[in-house]
Amino acid sequence: MTLTDEQIEKLSKALPSWAVKPHPTRRGMSAIHPMAIIDRLNEVFGVAGWSFTTEFLSCTPGIQKTKNGERDIYTATVKGRLEIDDCVIEQYGGNTNDDAGDALKGSATDALTKIASYLGIGAEIYKGHGNIDGGDEPTVEITNNSRI
Repeated sequence: MTLTDEQIEKLSKALPSWAVKPHPTRRGMSAIHPMAIIDRLNEVFGVAGWSFTTEFLSCTPGIQKTKNGERDIYTATVKGRLEIDDCVIEQYGGNTNDDAGDALKGSATDALTKIASYLGIGAEIYKGHGNIDGGDEPTVEITNNSRI
């Protein structure tokens, strides 16, 4: 599969402001809403132009100690597979949750989001530049409050 310049531009453009939020458990990191990934794939390749499947690897019960005691958790791992024409991209995803089904769904979302970054979706966020169009120079704060 060869991407057109137009597809590359659409894949790497900034995500909607609602799509990027601080990660709920990892300080200094961002989380990308999975619907923004799905919307971008649909926009670039069409609703029926791509498919995503997962292979179940594990879902293990456990106990997490918290400041309020212990709670039951499930840690799930899947292998995600995105297919677009003759292009196949695979990546692993993992998640921990109180509910086994939600842990598995979270694992699928984790895999899809990582795969999407390989196509340029949200890549600038992963690079630490923020939610900007790919190829744009990130805005950097300088100590005298000027911007470059």
